[in-house]
Amino acid sequence: MTTPDPTAVSLTINGKTVTAKKGDLVIAAADDANEFIPRFCYHPRMTPVGMCRQCLVEVEGPRGPMMVVSCMTPVAEGQVVRTATEGVKKAQEGVLELLLANHPLDCPVCDKGGECPLQDQAFSHGPGESRYVEEKRHYEKPIPISDNVFLDRERCILCDRCTRFADEVAGDALISFTSRGNNTQVNTFPDEPFSSYFSGNTVQICPVGALTAKPYRFKARPWDLDQVESTCTTCSVGCRTVVQSSRDELVRYQGVDIDPVNWGWLCDKGRFNFE
Repeated sequence: MTTPDPTAVSLTINGKTVTAKKGDLVIAAADDANEFIPRFCYHPRMTPVGMCRQCLVEVEGPRGPMMVVSCMTPVAEGQVVRTATEGVKKAQEGVLELLLANHPLDCPVCDKGGECPLQDQAFSHGPGESRYVEEKRHYEKPIPISDNVFLDRERCILCDRCTRFADEVAGDALISFTSRGNNTQVNTFPDEPFSSYFSGNTVQICPVGALTAKPYRFKARPWDLDQVESTCTTCSVGCRTVVQSSRDELVRYQGVDIDPVNWGWLCDKGRFNFE
């Protein structure tokens, strides 16, 4: 006889019964159930922070339905979650409208175009048109913050992915938030480059084109790439990679999330050594 899992939790997402483990987040349970919840700041390999608010969902509570951030809400027994109610859609449209208020219309020239979560979700979950007619903010761009990484502060949506990676994963917090309020921006410390041995990962996990890799800038579009999964050969770890080429020219290495080998991360030697 099979012993019931004491850590199992049963909940409902969009009418579908889902079993998750106690402590799992609602957004992770939805992913496992193939119920997509839009997000920008959430990354399964890093601590959730609830920065972007794009992953709002509706959860039944004792006082009726309430809006919660799914990347910060753990699953609970008997929980009822809805991800596409009118209230949720309106909230997500509002979040996107605010994110796009100062976001430049760089899609035709942005390296992230074609694989950009902000671009995709603006179409799938956005309001369709903007009410913002004022001048967008402008910064000097792009800024080379390391030998391989460029920063475009106009495109940044302050999702905290790059700063969390530097602090939690790489262990060298050389990129962080500066200033406060409406002036908050991602930057490096004065006169100190982003000299992390793992800096290229911030480009891969950036959900917009705020961080771009020098070797790939203006080289190709995602739909033009041929790719094959391979193993990095620069050391004995054997990290899984995706090798991408365009017109018979090698243009990019990307990490593949393989547990417990490299979890999607690559060192800069493995990522940029093909040049």
